[in-house]
Amino acid sequence: MAILKNSVIVAFWTMASRGLGFARDLLIANKLGAGVASDAFFIALMLPNLLRRLFGEGAFNVAFVPILARHKARSNEEAIVFASATLSWLLPIVSVVTVLGIIFMPVLVSILASGWVGQPEKFDLAVELGRITFPYLGLITFAAFLGAVCNTFGQFAAYAMVPAFLNLSILLCLFALPEGLGFPPEDAAALAIPLGGLAQCAYMWWAVKKLGLKLQFMWLPKHVDLKKVLQRMGPAAVGVGVLQLSLIVDNTAASYLGEGIISYLQYANRFYQLPLALIGIAVATVLLPHLSVLLGEGNKAGATKSFTDALAGCLALALGSCVGLLLLAPEMMLTLLKHGEMSDFAAQAVAWTMMGYVIGLPAYILTKVTAPAFFAAEDPLSPVKAGAYALLLNGALNALIVLYAAKLGYGDVAFVGIAIATAAGGYLNAYLQWRWLNQKGVLAIDTPRLGRDVLKMLAVALAMGGAIVTLKYVLPYQVEWNLLVRVLWLGGVMAVGGAVFVAGIELSGLLNLRQVVRDMRHRKKMRVTAKKTSETVDLRGDF
Repeated sequence: MAILKNSVIVAFWTMASRGLGFARDLLIANKLGAGVASDAFFIALMLPNLLRRLFGEGAFNVAFVPILARHKARSNEEAIVFASATLSWLLPIVSVVTVLGIIFMPVLVSILASGWVGQPEKFDLAVELGRITFPYLGLITFAAFLGAVCNTFGQFAAYAMVPAFLNLSILLCLFALPEGLGFPPEDAAALAIPLGGLAQCAYMWWAVKKLGLKLQFMWLPKHVDLKKVLQRMGPAAVGVGVLQLSLIVDNTAASYLGEGIISYLQYANRFYQLPLALIGIAVATVLLPHLSVLLGEGNKAGATKSFTDALAGCLALALGSCVGLLLLAPEMMLTLLKHGEMSDFAAQAVAWTMMGYVIGLPAYILTKVTAPAFFAAEDPLSPVKAGAYALLLNGALNALIVLYAAKLGYGDVAFVGIAIATAAGGYLNAYLQWRWLNQKGVLAIDTPRLGRDVLKMLAVALAMGGAIVTLKYVLPYQVEWNLLVRVLWLGGVMAVGGAVFVAGIELSGLLNLRQVVRDMRHRKKMRVTAKKTSETVDLRGDF
C-alpha cells in the first residue's frame, strides 16, 4: 500500500503537469499544424529527449538510485558523499556531450531523419531548431539528478512537478513571442525548451535545499560504486528507453513517407503517453527505490508482495485506459486538435495513429513495472536483451512497411502500420521480461493471483467499453456541432466510462480506492532530521 500511496502522489502531480502538457500540445497543433515546421520541431525536440534517457531520469536513475538507496540504508551521510561524487563527473560529461551535439547537429538530424537529407528546407530547419533545443539536455540532467536524490529520500512530489515548468514555458513563449516579437512559431517553441529547463533546475535546487541536503563537487574517481553506475547506464538506456528508441526507429521510417507523417506520430505519442505516465511511470518512480531498499535489507518477501500489488494495479488501469482510448480516439482528436493550422484529415490521421500505439499500452506499462524489479535486483542485462529484441522486431516491421506500402497502394495510411509495429515490439519486450523475471527467480511472483486478477480486469474493461459504445450509439458524435457541445459530449462520455471503470475495480477488489484516500489523508511527509554536521556538506554555491 505504501507504493500505491506514493504512486498516487506522483500520479497526481504528473496529472497536473500533463494537464499543462495537454494544453501545450493543443497550442502547438494550433500554431504549427502538421507540416514542415511541426515535423522539424518534433525532430529537434526528440534529440535532447532521447539523450536525457541516458543522462537524465531514465537510464541514469535506474543505475544510480539502487546504489544510492543502499548507501542511505547505512547512513544519510554516506549517501550524500556518493551523490556528490556522482554529480562531480556527471555534469562535466553532459556538458561536453551538449556542446558536441550542438556542433554536430547536422549529423544527428541526418541519423534521426535520414529521409530528409535530400530535402534542404526540412533538414536545415531541423538543424536550426535542434541547436536551440539541445542545451536542454544538460539542464534536465541536472534537474533529474536532484530528482533522483529527492525520490530516494522519500520526497516524490517534487520531481513529479518538474514537467510543469517546461509546459508553462512553451505555452508562454508560443503565446507571447510570435505575436509580440514576431518570432516564427517553430522558433518560439524551440526557444521555450531551454528556458523551461532553467526553471526546472531552479525548482529542483530549491526542493533539495528544502530537504536539508547539501551537495558538493567531490572528486572521488576511485569510489567503488561510481564504476558500477557507469557500467549499468549503457544497458539501462536500452532497458528503460525502448519506447523512446522505438520512436526514433518510427520517425526514421516516417521521414521516407511524406510530409506531416512525423507530426502524426508525435501528436499521437503525446496523447497515449498520458496514461503511460500516470500509471506506469508514476509507479516505476516509486517502485525502484522501494524495491532497492527492501532487497538491500534482504526482505525478498516484502519486495515480492509490493511488486505483485503494483503490477496488478497497473495492469487494471492499463486495460481500462486502452479500451477507453481505442473507442474514443476519433472523437478526441476531432474535438481537441481540429482547429487553427490542423486540418480535418490530419486530426483523423493522428487518431488512427494513436489507436495503433494504444494497442500496446498494457505491454508498455507492464515493462515499466518489471524493469525496476531487474534493476533493483542489480540485474540490468535482462531488460536490455528484451529491449534489443523488441527494437529489432520494430525496425524489421517498419522496414517492411516503408518498402511495401507504396507498392501495395497503402502509402497514405502506412503511418498506422508504424504505430502497430511499435505495439508489437512492446508486447515482445513485455513477454520476455515477464518470462525471465520468473525463470531467474528475481521475485517470486504470485502468478495464480495475477491470473485471477486479469480475468477481473477484462470484465471491468468490457463493462466500461460497453457503456461507452452504448452512449455513442444512443447519441452519436457530430462533427458539425460547435466546439463547446463537442467538448461536453466528449467529457460526458469519458465521465460515464470512468465511473463504470472505478466502480468495477472497487467492486472486484482490484484496488481499494477508499484505503488509498485514507492513507493519503493521514500520510506524513518524510523529512531529513539528522544533524547538519553529519547530513550536509557545504560547497561553493550549495544546492
